[in-house]
Amino acid sequence: MSGRKLEGEDLRVFLVNNWMTHDAIWYGEAASRFGMAEASPMNLRVCRSLGNVEFKRFMKATGASRPDGIATVKEMFDQAWSVFVPPAFDAEVDFRDDDTLVMKNAECFAHKGMVRTGRIGEYECGIFERIEGWFDAMGLDYTRTPDLSRCLKYKGEECVVTIQFRFEEKEDPVR
Repeated sequence: MSGRKLEGEDLRVFLVNNWMTHDAIWYGEAASRFGMAEASPMNLRVCRSLGNVEFKRFMKATGASRPDGIATVKEMFDQAWSVFVPPAFDAEVDFRDDDTLVMKNAECFAHKGMVRTGRIGEYECGIFERIEGWFDAMGLDYTRTPDLSRCLKYKGEECVVTIQFRFEEKEDPVR
């Protein structure tokens, strides 16, 4: 074979980008066949399930166990992000000391794709469903705000999502 062998980060980006293309083509076919009223909820279920499965596999492969605090969640999240998320996904991720994660998407590939296909008005964000699947796989208790039943950018808002984690209080062994 002439050319170069794909390895390391080049191979990861190649595979992630191909997966994202598959996802977009699948979504487009489902929307064309069944309409957005059926395709969007299907996409949400698929994204949540995918996130759960991929993160369980990630935890098994890395030997990670259920995180006990925000620092461990951040460590696991950052490592998984570097494996599963394409470089083109332009997001700021901020883990805070009050057990929250704030994610701001500057430019969203899903939003751009839905605008391009004329389906943005009916699109429900699957990106955070996938990430919530990660948190489900970790066995975390959390809430997400705001409501994502319609794309925030479509509604003219900034795409800023907050995840509030609740960790179990550990009993003080001195008492």
